[in-house]
Amino acid sequence: MKRTCTALLLSIVLTLCGTPPASAAKSTASFVLDGAYMKVKDVRPGMKGYARTVLSGTEVTQFPVEIVSVIPQTGSPKHLIMIRTSSEAIERFGGIAAGMSGSPVYIGGKLLGAIGYGWDFSHHNLGLLTPYEDMISIWQWPEKPVRITALPVPKPEKKPLRDSEKEAEDKLPADDGKSLKEGEEKDPAQPPLRDASSLFISGLSQRSASSITALLGKNSSMPGGSSGDLPIEENARLEPGEALAVLLAWGDVTIASTGTLTALGKDGRFIAFAHPFLGRGAVNYPVARAYIHGVVPSVEVPFKIGTPLRIVGTTTQDRAQAIGGRIGYFTPSFSAALNFTDLDRKTSEKKRFHIAPDPFMGAKLSAEIFTGLVDELWGRKGQGTAKMSLIVQGRGLTTGWSRTNMFYSDGDIAADALKEISEMLDILFLNPFSEIYPLGVNVLAEFTENPKVMFIEGVDVKKESVRPGETVDVEVTLRPYRAKETKKTFTLTVPKDATDSCEILVRGGGIEPLSQSALIQGWKTIANFQQLLTEMSAPEANNELILELNCDGMPDLRGADEEDGAPSPKEEEELLSELKKRRLEEGTLRIFSSEYVVDGLLRKILTVDPEPSRPEESRPATGE
Repeated sequence: MKRTCTALLLSIVLTLCGTPPASAAKSTASFVLDGAYMKVKDVRPGMKGYARTVLSGTEVTQFPVEIVSVIPQTGSPKHLIMIRTSSEAIERFGGIAAGMSGSPVYIGGKLLGAIGYGWDFSHHNLGLLTPYEDMISIWQWPEKPVRITALPVPKPEKKPLRDSEKEAEDKLPADDGKSLKEGEEKDPAQPPLRDASSLFISGLSQRSASSITALLGKNSSMPGGSSGDLPIEENARLEPGEALAVLLAWGDVTIASTGTLTALGKDGRFIAFAHPFLGRGAVNYPVARAYIHGVVPSVEVPFKIGTPLRIVGTTTQDRAQAIGGRIGYFTPSFSAALNFTDLDRKTSEKKRFHIAPDPFMGAKLSAEIFTGLVDELWGRKGQGTAKMSLIVQGRGLTTGWSRTNMFYSDGDIAADALKEISEMLDILFLNPFSEIYPLGVNVLAEFTENPKVMFIEGVDVKKESVRPGETVDVEVTLRPYRAKETKKTFTLTVPKDATDSCEILVRGGGIEPLSQSALIQGWKTIANFQQLLTEMSAPEANNELILELNCDGMPDLRGADEEDGAPSPKEEEELLSELKKRRLEEGTLRIFSSEYVVDGLLRKILTVDPEPSRPEESRPATGE
């Protein structure tokens, strides 16, 4: 049995690391390199130079390179330059490795570009360089820094940053110019390329790491070092060739991509990687110094293993040609906490992590992280029962918001129990009413291998005929999994305007649930954020026993349907929260919360006698 609530349904606390500098809005300003560079038109095969990267620790080393050829491209970047390495140190590690993305290449002391791509299962002393001329084109697009305005509202005379940037962005071409369609080859003359960065994931189960890798559109990931709570390094001084880690998650979980710093601008901006990270355009991903533990040789592709050390700034551009950002600007981030209890072992543990502020990816990413953490903390995956509580606090949530639900699965309880939280996170992050930064969230999870399920085995009503306005006692027989049955009695009230017959429906929460008909059919809409939270709380929980008294012949609020003349039930014009409140008050709905996932559905039909029974009046004899 797998049930999850799907009506209108992000978990994560927002931690403020710093505020955007005033210069962050000037994102389309020219990038002024702190040094000289070489243009592609001046490049010739056979030219020799050197590249800078980190092979171990944090020390930048140099190795020689030779220009093989300049390869024109139809898309973006406009050129790729084939290079050959000839270094004993590089050969010892198997050649150009994942993690060398962005390693700057100099010819005659001038920056030509940075290592960006290589090929799988090839001789890894060959690679492709993205020219600096292409890399700096990422600054044609505006940045979109995350801003947390002071309560209660921003100053009215200041136009929101996103509006002014939108005007500028509308005048710019699409990110890649000539973007490739699905299935179209980048260049028929070239074998498939692999970007020379490395995605690493630590602190999560393998199946979660694989899901996150696919979610990010990457071919593979590798284990890396755990970051822990990363400190902020203010006024950091970096040099080209240093190892950087772009962070999606950090803390007790790390999801990051390791690459290399290519160049620094005179205004504190930087460019790196020489290819996109995720290709999501204007972003806010923290960037940290990285420690390189070593380079692992591989027939497929060698790769660096790194650990983030200290956050030094923020990646604000994620484009086809490179990534870029600002040193000294520290973006706000979402933070999450999982409080996990193993009921079988009677142990509890807490995990904390931060997530880069990307509302369109955050819900799915956090749900996968929670799943991977549960796998690790529980030490297994499979059947079981879970009690999940999502507690949210933050801007716009005066009293906070929470929801608790229970789940049972005979297959994969960790994944099934977190589907609803993922849906809720999506709604909160993408709600159309207001930003709720800073946002704080806790997920409380209690897991057991035991099937904590309670079955509905019987419904007994003492009478088969009822009158309008009368109360009815309903006895329900319940049996916990492989345990002794128990009986509970509930009282329902027959509506005063009921006629014909009534149906008593006894069921588990989430089985044939009351629905958001008013929203689905277009009778109502959600008008504000508070109403959204109310409707997010309204769906049934799986550990609830639901008793409904549904009667025929009751008038509706609208009258007859305009098309077919059929009456429409009044609940079709009510939001779910309104429907539940009305029916609980009138006595046609009863909800009992239990410590079990309630399974089953039973019905009873009662006849409605609109008038009391009267003795027959005597009649005169007919004389027949």
